[in-house]
Amino acid sequence: MTLDLQAALEEHFGFPGFRGLQEEVIAHAIQGGDCLVLMATGEGKSLCYQLPALVQGGLTLVVSPLIALMDDQVLALEKRGLPATCIHSMLDRKTRQERMSRAMAGELSLLYVTPERFRVGRFLEEIKKLSISLLAIDEAHCVSQWGHDFRPDYSQLGKVRESLGSPTCMALTATATPEVQADIKRVLGIPSAATFHSGIERPNLFLAVEEVFRPEDKLAPILRCCEEIGGPGIVYTALIRDLLHLESELQRRGFKPLIYHGKLSASERREQQARFIDSDHALILATNAFGMGVDKPDIRFIVHYQIPRTLEAYYQEIGRAGRDGKPSICQLLYLEEDVSIQREFTEWANPDQEFMQQVANYLSGLGERAHAVHLEDLRETFLLKNRRDGRVETCLRLLRTAGCCSGDLGIDFEWQRLPTAAEIESWLPEDKRKRDLMGLLEMLRYAKSEGCRKRLIHAYFGFDSFLDGCGSCDVCLSAEDWVAANFAGHSPRAVAMRQAGETATADRPLERGDWISIRGHGLCSVLSVHQQRTSTRVDVERARDLERLSFDLARIKWRRT
Repeated sequence: MTLDLQAALEEHFGFPGFRGLQEEVIAHAIQGGDCLVLMATGEGKSLCYQLPALVQGGLTLVVSPLIALMDDQVLALEKRGLPATCIHSMLDRKTRQERMSRAMAGELSLLYVTPERFRVGRFLEEIKKLSISLLAIDEAHCVSQWGHDFRPDYSQLGKVRESLGSPTCMALTATATPEVQADIKRVLGIPSAATFHSGIERPNLFLAVEEVFRPEDKLAPILRCCEEIGGPGIVYTALIRDLLHLESELQRRGFKPLIYHGKLSASERREQQARFIDSDHALILATNAFGMGVDKPDIRFIVHYQIPRTLEAYYQEIGRAGRDGKPSICQLLYLEEDVSIQREFTEWANPDQEFMQQVANYLSGLGERAHAVHLEDLRETFLLKNRRDGRVETCLRLLRTAGCCSGDLGIDFEWQRLPTAAEIESWLPEDKRKRDLMGLLEMLRYAKSEGCRKRLIHAYFGFDSFLDGCGSCDVCLSAEDWVAANFAGHSPRAVAMRQAGETATADRPLERGDWISIRGHGLCSVLSVHQQRTSTRVDVERARDLERLSFDLARIKWRRT
């Protein structure tokens, strides 16, 4: 029986027609063909596995790296009355068991999980009892050690697929070089899979690089974006300290940017992300942890405060701009000394095999005391010069993925076994560090290029036919002319951005950047807010001496100023 995919699309999603390569990919998967799907952000990759899940029997198992993204996708499917759910670590045990029971009873068409879930207890054994018709691997570039966002648990998905009986596999990503594409197929065990590539051309994105010679020179280009283009906008910083400094500088000029970084609580990150998504003008300052799964089509500018580590990472991040097809600018602020930051990150991501063996031997030798060890203990033991060095965390991720240990340090950590020398060599091949440094060199070449920026990027991703003269980069057209042509007559934009961080109601909850007066301490600036079950705790900076303090609001006398 031939399926009417157009009718199924209208019935389940209400869309009048397919976009780009969607129909070809779906038809290929329904016929049992493995495939690698490369589509730019916003082109509808998720539909490629969602529709097959609804028109064929069995269960579609979707592996996704981001809990917030899978929650959003499941909620959208549930609103359409479609049988989908997810299982992840943020759910309590009872809820996870109930959802697994639904899958076992055949009530679901789509089940979303994180790659780490396959390390948990009997999960894989339970999944093996199900009839998996399609295994969809989202953000598939995470599979490859040569990709820009390698995640150790992704490297095990080929073995997971084999243990599930090698169901049809669909790997999806927005960015992957030809080398990474080949590695994805190899790791997942789908060497002959068809490749569907929609290209990477985004004519509405204007690419620009502005070289600066002092850190303080970076503020002016950001203010120009706010004044001349307006929001919504994202400024990416590599370091939290730079993010906080930029926040202060913008606040002094009347802006109230949102922020997103790893030191905020989970509730604060969710709240900041939600406010950005809901705003028509907001500016958010973020580390690269922000953006994956953010469904916001109207982002008008993205500024990189420091050079990113790879062209893959850069192109994925700027791909979040202009998804509505309207003009958006993507600007990189290039300061030569910033290259050392990414060089350091590269070193941290590549501990040598001897270092890994030392960490493993140390943990193994702790015996029953291993459950009490903390991350700081390991840093003090192995990182004598730079306690910010991230090599220990890299080792722990790799050991945990391989089942050598489980749990979190200082909470429920348990040591299981020593890795073999062959395992360590497979995790940390000798040439990985060199390849990562070459990736940084390609990013540096982009920043210093005197030729068409889009041609350079297209060649990097294997599209050599792109011609010079794109008209949408600062080599082929001046940024001033492009802005004048696309954003003329908009002086109220900066005013709107200054107001975007405000909340209209006078009784709104306290948030970062507010000022309050505390009895006995005077005027204080709110640094963070932690909502607990029975109280609200705030971290503040006292204006008179800049001392940082923490208070339970229920236990002090305070007022908003």
